Amino acid sequence: MLWLLLVSSSGCASAVTPPALSPTITPAPTLTPAPTEAPAYGPAFTVGACPFEVPKGYKPICGTLTVPEDRSQPAGRTIHLSVAIFKSVSPDPELDPVIQLAGGPGSSPLTNAQYILAKGGDDILARRDYILFDQRGVGYSDPNLYCQAYDESLWSARELDLSPIEYNTATLPALGTCLADWRAQGINLAAYNTVENAADVNDLRLALGYDKVNLYGTSYGTNLALTVMRHHPEGIRSVILDSVDPPQADVDLDLARHMDRALGMLFSSCAESASCSTHYGDLKAEFYATVDRLEASPVVVETGGPYRDSPYRVVVDGDLFIDAVFGGLYSMESISDLPRLIQVAYEERYSELADLIGGAIGSPLSTGMFWATWCREQVLYETDAGPLPQDIPPQLSIHFGIGSLLETCQFLEFTAIDPVENEPVASDLPTLIFSGLHDPITPPGYAETVAETLSHHYIYIFPNMAHGVMRSDYCALRIGMDFLDDPTRAPDTACMAGLSDLSFP
Repeated sequence: MLWLLLVSSSGCASAVTPPALSPTITPAPTLTPAPTEAPAYGPAFTVGACPFEVPKGYKPICGTLTVPEDRSQPAGRTIHLSVAIFKSVSPDPELDPVIQLAGGPGSSPLTNAQYILAKGGDDILARRDYILFDQRGVGYSDPNLYCQAYDESLWSARELDLSPIEYNTATLPALGTCLADWRAQGINLAAYNTVENAADVNDLRLALGYDKVNLYGTSYGTNLALTVMRHHPEGIRSVILDSVDPPQADVDLDLARHMDRALGMLFSSCAESASCSTHYGDLKAEFYATVDRLEASPVVVETGGPYRDSPYRVVVDGDLFIDAVFGGLYSMESISDLPRLIQVAYEERYSELADLIGGAIGSPLSTGMFWATWCREQVLYETDAGPLPQDIPPQLSIHFGIGSLLETCQFLEFTAIDPVENEPVASDLPTLIFSGLHDPITPPGYAETVAETLSHHYIYIFPNMAHGVMRSDYCALRIGMDFLDDPTRAPDTACMAGLSDLSFP
């Protein structure tokens, strides 16, 4: 499956070349950056129609940022990133906006603008502008590297009783079709990477005329933020890293350990809760018994999932059940319901798992952006997995092997990036770091690792949170807003005193 580190057409550009935009988006002369900052090609922002459904009550300034696809060839092919600038409601806004860096890799914040604005966006807009943009290859940007045929194959292959490797192999022809189409269009997939992504962020700042910006990254967006810090620190005022994906981490090799850790906390919390333990018994034993039974005798469940209009009759084996529970560990709302869902599966009431199973199949991510980034920056550096950890249940160690990932990356014929990009990022920029104690993919250990080389950091681990802290917890949002007001001092964290750990209804 695609591990999410979290998920069209372009608007018409104006007929005339618009001026560059100041932080208040008032027409001004074309920006001429200082020679030390100006790239040879000169990034350009063109005002245009908003290509996405604008949430009611908002009037963003939309447009496209034009940059080279490959900056080693600045006179070559150009690409266009879709941008939306949501203006602050303050009569005297701060001059440094917040730029949202989305996860995935490959998710579209413009598609999810309503959710993002509802989850803390209005608090940001009270003081400063908030900029959302679809990264290269993503969403409303051009090109859009989503592969519908591949996503459909992820579903259709689930109708068959296949091993994980057989399942992955069955989806590759559809991916190959999109790959051939992208290459026929002259698209250089190797240019869709985090270093070029980071240069896009800096170019966006320059093209809009901002002296300094604040970066807010979640999941893969934290990896992107750290890469901007590495290569373009001159334009950054402060950084918020939420659910940290460190460049130096071997995420895929760590997944079995992280899943075991998150499950262990779930099982222990349930055992310590009178209501949970009374209703659901020995949750750990039920979970692994269900995995083993489904692996030996798969069942068929009809589900459509969140991204499908028509239902599929999918074969549910132990591996797909693990994937479904893994996805359920991303948010505290779904975590609190997992004891019930695990018991439902244990009691073989599989039709009640339709939504949980459907959420584990397919992906709304930009297919090309995901694989180009993940293969070259992660998987091709993870080939030396070593022996299976002895203290982790074999069901998890085997399930989270990287054989399928390697097969896909080899099929796509990618090569690894410069290894320097997988080194820790050292910086003295003010950085606020959030981590959720129950996060199954970017756990607190990752946040603590990144903090070691960030000399001006504030790190907070939330006992009541999983993946995506600031968008999910009002206390974290208050801390984030206090940090943005003055990143040179430690924010007010008094609200954390009242936080509790996992609880069950």
